[in-house]
Amino acid sequence: MADGQTLGIERIGSSERIASLDVLRGIAILFILFMNIPGMGLPSFDLHDPRWPSWTASDQRLWWVQQVFLDGTQRGMLELLFGAGILIMARKAMTADGPVEVADLHFRRNLLLCVLGLVNAFLLLWWGDILLVYGIAATFLFAFRKLDARALLGWAALFFVGLVVFSYSNYDQGVQSRAAYERVQAATAAHRPVSADDKKLAEPFGERLTSLHTLPAADKKQADKARKAVAQHNSGFAGYWSGVAGYWLQIMGFFWIIEAEIVGTMLVGMALYRLGVIQGLARTRVYVALLVGGYAFGLPLRAIPSSDFINAIPGPHWEGILYDLSRLGVVIGHVALVQLVLRARVGRTLLQPFQAAGRMPLTVYLFTSLLMMWLVFAPWGLNMYGKLGFTALMDLAAAVIIGELAAANLWLRHFASGPCEWVWKSLAYQRRMPFRKASGGTEVPPGLVPAG
Repeated sequence: MADGQTLGIERIGSSERIASLDVLRGIAILFILFMNIPGMGLPSFDLHDPRWPSWTASDQRLWWVQQVFLDGTQRGMLELLFGAGILIMARKAMTADGPVEVADLHFRRNLLLCVLGLVNAFLLLWWGDILLVYGIAATFLFAFRKLDARALLGWAALFFVGLVVFSYSNYDQGVQSRAAYERVQAATAAHRPVSADDKKLAEPFGERLTSLHTLPAADKKQADKARKAVAQHNSGFAGYWSGVAGYWLQIMGFFWIIEAEIVGTMLVGMALYRLGVIQGLARTRVYVALLVGGYAFGLPLRAIPSSDFINAIPGPHWEGILYDLSRLGVVIGHVALVQLVLRARVGRTLLQPFQAAGRMPLTVYLFTSLLMMWLVFAPWGLNMYGKLGFTALMDLAAAVIIGELAAANLWLRHFASGPCEWVWKSLAYQRRMPFRKASGGTEVPPGLVPAG
């Protein structure tokens, strides 16, 4: 390969990295475990109910905090960062004569990410993998690299409108089911005949109402479903693997909805990079406005249905129509909060450890799958599946996050990148990347690396 061609696809050097993006990525890739661990350690996908096997006051408080402040937000932060990363990697392909090798690199990186996603799902056994769907979405976003922020936000709006329409259809079904349930109750009380259509239409709301007033452990149908899922999980590798594959296939049934969310959010990330927001270049008042606006819009829309669930109020909740928009609002609020914290010296000191995790997110993410699915919750490991309540799971997640944060910082004292990143980049760039850290390398405090 000619020197000029090679220059077009040089990897991002340590001095070129935008440290605040690494901090954001580190927080997101670690804190996503708070959302993933119930699916890893409980038959939550079978029950769609967080109240198994316990629902103590502590469980309820922590679940509420998780739903309001964290649900979908760490994934959302990663999607924003992915969008920004597309523009960073394509920085030398913004002109008509930009090197085609940049496009080749983009496609190789994301196709390899898809492969890693399949490895995560079917070998490491984490059925909630995000790498595959991220790789697919990012593959097609290279074509948007030359658009300005306004155009990128316009395209993102189209995807979010589609998501709102989909959410409205679900809400409307809930409204119709509740109305039918009320008609059935009124007809029964008045000893009038009930139509078969109303009886069938009322079933979902009736089941929802019953489940909210009965804990899964006291509901024979739900308890049997949970015990069956745990028994399959513990039946050996074949049963464990088939259960994981089944969950993954069910999720893929919503593939287009998942991709619409991811693509829309990545486009917003690209726009925020164009505006200098996500990499910390905007003025302080911009971040204050984004923090206040994002939280003021998003948090109430998430708090109301979460509180209603705890109080056994069945809904349907119109707030659910705006779920994806409220999630985006909270995500942008989180990004603004981190950028504001990084503007203070004490804030940089507090958040700098997350920079290491953000430089080796693949390793952290895949190691978490290995640790949880092959040791902690595996039938041949500690066999804790279905045994820990929500509070215990959150405590376990916090302990793992602290351990991984320490390990990432220790690792990067001696090595240039994480082992999974090294393999991924070596394959993507088609040459062996540096593995050990060059002597004399120093970390740049978050927020002090230019975005050039």
